[in-house]
Amino acid sequence: MSRALCRSGALSAPATIDRLELAAYPERVELAVRSGADRFVPRGAYRALEGRLRARVGELADTSAVVLSCFDRRTRMLPFLFFDARMFPAGPSLIAAALHQAGFPTRAVFELWNPHFRASRARIDSRPVQILLTSSMQIHAARAHAAIRDACAMGEERPLIIAGGPKAVYEPYDFWSAPAADGGSAPDVVVTGEAYVLLELLDVVLAHRGRGDSMRAAFERARREGALENVPGLVYLAPGASPHDPTLVDTGLQRLVEDLDELPSEPVGLSVLEAPHRGEGLAARPLAVGRVHRHVIVANLLMTQGCKFRCSYCPIPALHQKSWRHRSPEQVAESMRILHERFGLKHFFGVDDNFFNRRDTAETLLSGLARATAFGRPLGERIRFATEATQADTYKNRDLLPLARAAGMHSLWFGIEDLTASLVNKGQKPERTIELFRIMLEHKICPMAMLMFHEGQPFYSRGSLYGLANQVEFLRRAGAITVQCTVHTPAVGTREFEATYETGRVMAAVGDYAIREAHIDGSHVVVAGRQPAWRRQVQMWAGYALFYNPLNFLRACGDSSRLRRRRMGFQLFGLVATLVSAPRMLGYALRLLRGRPTYHAGPRPMSTVPVQHPAAAVPRYDVDTKALA
Repeated sequence: MSRALCRSGALSAPATIDRLELAAYPERVELAVRSGADRFVPRGAYRALEGRLRARVGELADTSAVVLSCFDRRTRMLPFLFFDARMFPAGPSLIAAALHQAGFPTRAVFELWNPHFRASRARIDSRPVQILLTSSMQIHAARAHAAIRDACAMGEERPLIIAGGPKAVYEPYDFWSAPAADGGSAPDVVVTGEAYVLLELLDVVLAHRGRGDSMRAAFERARREGALENVPGLVYLAPGASPHDPTLVDTGLQRLVEDLDELPSEPVGLSVLEAPHRGEGLAARPLAVGRVHRHVIVANLLMTQGCKFRCSYCPIPALHQKSWRHRSPEQVAESMRILHERFGLKHFFGVDDNFFNRRDTAETLLSGLARATAFGRPLGERIRFATEATQADTYKNRDLLPLARAAGMHSLWFGIEDLTASLVNKGQKPERTIELFRIMLEHKICPMAMLMFHEGQPFYSRGSLYGLANQVEFLRRAGAITVQCTVHTPAVGTREFEATYETGRVMAAVGDYAIREAHIDGSHVVVAGRQPAWRRQVQMWAGYALFYNPLNFLRACGDSSRLRRRRMGFQLFGLVATLVSAPRMLGYALRLLRGRPTYHAGPRPMSTVPVQHPAAAVPRYDVDTKALA
């Protein structure tokens, strides 16, 4: 119906928008990259934008916001069982900090802590919230849809609903696709970018807000007048469209904040947390600063963003538009110091993609942290931090490991994937693994290995390292403190996504059991291969059991190294997690054994509804949209 209305002229749209027929779209592909300096907003733009919002602080006093980090409990399995409930997600925390620092009364809610939370029951200072922001990964998307439905049920009293997170970045149109729209339960707008995009959106909305208007009413006025077209990184209903008959406007690819020091620091985000409880609404006040450490054992910390590798299964380089960004050592150290001295936190996890991606950045950060102090003592003696890096880059910079230890580095997580480099070659080699792990253990830095169980890889191979069991045992003997093993799964936003679906081997259902987004988590086999899917599912669980078992726990107890207690702790938690996860993982294997699978004929189209682009929009995918119009 919406297409016919557009052709007849009954559905109005701003003149600057070029319409794109749905049939002209390609399938999902990797995100595009803006050219050169156009990737970034001007330096200082974020702080200037934040300042404009704070100048309205009187107006914002009754403009409360809730940032909901959605979590589907069906995904609670290895390898992060137990730890997931002790870390508040980094993205929602940053968004909450950005809103709070800009002047919005804000509360950050973690659905794993608050499983019964409902936006319709939420009150801040005895008033309903004005803005609901949902953040979800693809595997938690069902919970985001549920939260949006609950808010939409409030009718005219509902808040402005903004959807964000990885699901929104890679599949923004899906929020209006059946059954997600489900009679009008769609968000008002999807933010497909970072905090800057959100604040720019709110700045435009506030400029269209009249006296006594709600934020949703102001948004509707801005939407109808075409005022949102020049904010890159948004998807929303076109003027004249409705959730029941949607046509969308996509303002294109976001611009990034180049200097990460401009973004708010972690203490701001952790100061607005909702305390864990089983109620439907909000507590009168956020979780007290002095009690945060009782629930947040490990604090996420933004230090660097970006990776020079372009693995076909990874969407990260394209997400950051192939850029490299980092914070200054002074700001990182200051955030750690405040979180340690004021919040009582000791453990930190750097949300880095590849910490040793560039030596100069790593050395500068580590040197700054090694010089910093807390409570009058070296910071590195007071705190412990872990992060991620590639094995190859860490090996190249292994001379920095003593400095890293002085800076407080506790653990390094390596995406080894496959020691034989059959799946991907990132410079990982068995002999380098042995040497690197030995150096790390000497400096009391825990090697944490991540493997990917891929198609064609046997569970055990005689006389080689190709088998999963062979690699797990090799890593244990080399000194790995923990092992993560996920099954190779096509991830949206990656270069291999479409090719995998086009093979017709991606399962849509097993019997009458539907394969849902929550299954695309790396813990479920969803792609048929040469071996039966049920067997691969059992083998993946067995890979964990081979590493985490009573024998290896006893070996850890007898370890004479300086990391004995850590090895014992990870073995104990891993053993319990392996047992707790067994019913769900092996129960799924039983379904695969008994049920008859049906398969996707190919990847779903990016959108099942029409989409328009402003003339100046940079397409989010590497296609020439104007040529397709």
